[in-house]
Amino acid sequence: MVSVKSVHGSAQLLLDVAGGVTQIVERTHRTIAREVNPLNRLRDIAGVPPEERQGRTYQLIQSSTSLLQRGLHRSLDRFSVEEEPQHFSNSVRAAAALNGVCGDHLEASNNPLAITMHFRDSHGEKVLFGSENIDAMIPNASPRIVVLVHGLCLSHEYWKGHSKGNLGTELQRAPGYTPVYLNYNTGRHISSNGKELSKQLQELVEAWPVEVEELTLIGHSMGGLVIRSATWYGSELNMGWVKLLKSALYLGSPHHGAALAKAGNLLTFVMKKFRYASPFAFGQHTSAGIKDLRHGNLLDEDWEGIDQDDFHPDYRKPVPLREGTQHYFIAAAIGNQVSDFPSTMVGDLLVRLDSAKGHHSDELKKLSIRPENCRVFEKLNHLDLLDNKVVHEQILKWLA
Repeated sequence: MVSVKSVHGSAQLLLDVAGGVTQIVERTHRTIAREVNPLNRLRDIAGVPPEERQGRTYQLIQSSTSLLQRGLHRSLDRFSVEEEPQHFSNSVRAAAALNGVCGDHLEASNNPLAITMHFRDSHGEKVLFGSENIDAMIPNASPRIVVLVHGLCLSHEYWKGHSKGNLGTELQRAPGYTPVYLNYNTGRHISSNGKELSKQLQELVEAWPVEVEELTLIGHSMGGLVIRSATWYGSELNMGWVKLLKSALYLGSPHHGAALAKAGNLLTFVMKKFRYASPFAFGQHTSAGIKDLRHGNLLDEDWEGIDQDDFHPDYRKPVPLREGTQHYFIAAAIGNQVSDFPSTMVGDLLVRLDSAKGHHSDELKKLSIRPENCRVFEKLNHLDLLDNKVVHEQILKWLA
């Protein structure tokens, strides 16, 4: 079953893509025309735009696309109040992946496919902040809450949709936590999600059916950075939930950036230097969330006023781990041993070991952590950290 909301969002995004492709073709056409025909260069100097006729053609195409977009909104907006399907895993996961790639654009264009941040309970139902709603949805709420925060292009379902293990259920059975799963648009800036998560955590503890005694946050990949960002902003505003934060766990989080994001940035930077390749430097069109992963940006100051497509140094403001909270780091390595060449070079295939362990050549950016609070698991990749039994056992041991 395909929802009207999905059709609306998909059609709108398709028209956005069509407009973007038209711009790329136009830029390429104009560049070639200037190079091939010397007269066009003279016309440029004289102040007369080249290829005026073709330019009018492209304007007509863009105007037609814009008209179709407005018609689409008027036709389907009244159906968009429909909620996203909660029980169709493929639809939810596809939307999560799309949000990771271009979620900032979806949000800016008011696309119905843009995910709004919210919590879900162990049954996958959305948690609303009315106290009666939470009482009914979580009848046996514990005073110990654990919030699980997924990573880039993933959703809440990845925590509990695997047959090998369900971390939330294991935490509920063993130390007596009540699990809550965050779902959010991973294409937004990490700092934007961090600030919003901080506000929603405050609302969550205030609306909780029983008095909250302890809060634990567990983040996988980007989720760990969102947790650190939320903790920073919550501490700056002296929010009550931060005082309840006993433990924070980071599973394969790129605290100092992800190698793949760095490589993508370098490729985009190089392509933009060549006039024929520049229109096809698609890395510049990826989401703000992906670009934040180059260095591991946590705060607005880390990206404001900076062209993130340029090849620039690490300008981040140091964000130390919060004192009074136990911090635990878990990293993975694909090799048989941590010292193996594959493990050293690529870590878990997406995040290198130094970044996952918080190591940095700059002492101000280095994350100080006790050796017993950091574990590296061999022969695992990035996604294995979500549902590996040995990883779960280590988490349970730390939190017991």
